[in-house]
Amino acid sequence: MIAEAGPSPDSISKITAGAWFDPARGQQRDDAIAVLAAHRVVLLGETHSDAEHHRWQLRTIEQLFDIRPDIALGFEMFPRHVQPVLERWRNDDISETAFLAEVDWPRIWGFDADLYWPLFRFARRHRLPMLALNVDRETTRRIAREGIANTSPEQREHVAAPAPVSERYRERLLGWFSHHPAGGAPATADPSRFDRFVEAQSFWDRAMAEAIAAACRARADALVIGLMGSGHIEYGDGVPHQLAALGISDVSTAVPWPAATAYPQATPPIADWLYGMAGS
Repeated sequence: MIAEAGPSPDSISKITAGAWFDPARGQQRDDAIAVLAAHRVVLLGETHSDAEHHRWQLRTIEQLFDIRPDIALGFEMFPRHVQPVLERWRNDDISETAFLAEVDWPRIWGFDADLYWPLFRFARRHRLPMLALNVDRETTRRIAREGIANTSPEQREHVAAPAPVSERYRERLLGWFSHHPAGGAPATADPSRFDRFVEAQSFWDRAMAEAIAAACRARADALVIGLMGSGHIEYGDGVPHQLAALGISDVSTAVPWPAATAYPQATPPIADWLYGMAGS
């Protein structure tokens, strides 16, 4: 169970649209970009289908770029095997149509590419490295079916076994898992199936963390920014947890949050930073 923190005297339950908010302090702040830019890794969350979230990501990246132009951008949707295509895109060697075809966009992601084009074009315009953070979907499905112990390094795309997850993360994953029955039976009827699901999710987190860690090693002075679903970064679990296990703790997280919805006053906070979204 996520421990609930009592509100501080000046804490508020909702945040202002268009403003940055520090949930640990319960305060709106104007220095978020400067603070984010001082970190080694910044993780920006999203709801994949929300165009406003992607516009916020782009604005944030633009502002970070103004402070630290040596940036590498990592994307959840791209599996490792398309990294050469990302390099060709960065170098202006491929058209937009060919880019989508060669990464096999409908299969690897499927969300409307128009949501992401502004981000991809920004990377190309400034010749920023684009990082394929993920593994192939079938790799993660195999883990969910067979478990990590029953897969070879080759079958795992040489991703190491993930660090054990917190009980807090397991409970959140159980909440999602419980709503997805298998073959008509309750999702929780087979505990081993849930264990494999947790393994698959933490493996997914580990894969992205390893790709980010590799970028940190390759580009010692760069700010590495990862874009991914908010569930992979909330409460310091998921990717931040796996990064810490890899020795990378200089990480800051930010997620878009609907201004009309009370944020969870929890310890640890849902993210280091929230950004108020109007109408989300």
